[in-house]
Amino acid sequence: MWSAQRAGARRTTTGGLYGRGKGSGAAAGRGRAVTHAWHTAGTMTSRDRFRTTAPRTLRHPDALSARLLAVRTEPAVRPLNDWVERLRGRLGDGESVPWFDPASGGTEARSLFLLEAPGQKSMGAEATLRRTGSGIISVDNDDPTAQNCWTLRTEAGLPYQESLHWNIVPWYLGTADRIAAPGRTEIQRAAPFLHEVISMLPKLEVVVPMGRKAQAGWAAYQERYAPTVHTLTTWHPSPRVFASRPAARQEILDVLRRAADLLDIDGRPTDGG
Repeated sequence: MWSAQRAGARRTTTGGLYGRGKGSGAAAGRGRAVTHAWHTAGTMTSRDRFRTTAPRTLRHPDALSARLLAVRTEPAVRPLNDWVERLRGRLGDGESVPWFDPASGGTEARSLFLLEAPGQKSMGAEATLRRTGSGIISVDNDDPTAQNCWTLRTEAGLPYQESLHWNIVPWYLGTADRIAAPGRTEIQRAAPFLHEVISMLPKLEVVVPMGRKAQAGWAAYQERYAPTVHTLTTWHPSPRVFASRPAARQEILDVLRRAADLLDIDGRPTDGG
């Protein structure tokens, strides 16, 4: 299901839906998530302040509060989240666009993971008619797709501070009770915004579109960013995909290990940070 290709190569793949099932997927670390120094300030970097040792950290109020306080102050994500604020105004329904994660690589990211559209657990309390979540696109969110991303990234040895997670369509689609997959119209409307994000990632080397929708949205950019950026396509990491395609988890892990290889990362399992 995956291919390691220069960003000009065309490939038609099939992927999964965006986290619609309630299955656990490849569950790991269901115990209480722990972060180091949630309340630590000063000169510590996001690597130190937001390092996590188990998935679903943002279900804990203290961890979430610390993360939200940093969305506009953490240097690596400040330009991205300033852009989010402007995008909200441009869309007219701005509360539906979550923040970039201060714990991620931000503008220093060398790898970009693209999914479809924000899930309910990434939507903040201010999102009208949306189920309350963290308000951040993060592998630390309290949902099974984020948990799968957290676990697979850790197994592959990809530090979160080298990565950035985002969506082909950056705003929430659906109702208070059910998310919706982006169609061609939404993907086309969102295309200019993806280019704006990538223009803020000067160190970008690898893009991983996860699932058919993300691959369709990224396809228009492959030639533009070749040969600087490698494209690695793979499955969507949702529980539904894992349940219907038992080999998908290993295939995603192989892709992430390939990404680590391309980035000259040793590929040893990380401690979660």
